[in-house]
Amino acid sequence: MKGIVLFVIVLFILLLAIVVGARNSSLITVELLVIQTEMRLSTFMIFSLFAGFFVGISTILTKYLVLRLRFANMKKRLDKLSLEKSK
Repeated sequence: MKGIVLFVIVLFILLLAIVVGARNSSLITVELLVIQTEMRLSTFMIFSLFAGFFVGISTILTKYLVLRLRFANMKKRLDKLSLEKSK
């Protein structure tokens, strides 16, 4: 249930960003390291939002996997210690 509510909130924020971006159709100049391009402000906003979303999700998933591995290792050690203690 908590995941569904979070998904709906994120979806609402994304839709809100798209609506706000659609109203901002002015051209801006984007200068990256070696590339300079002009794009609509709405396109840049959507790109930035999705890039931040994917960076955040990848960071969370990395931390989650590290914690799962640590938990599995600790569980193995606990099982091993409990078997040694019962002997």
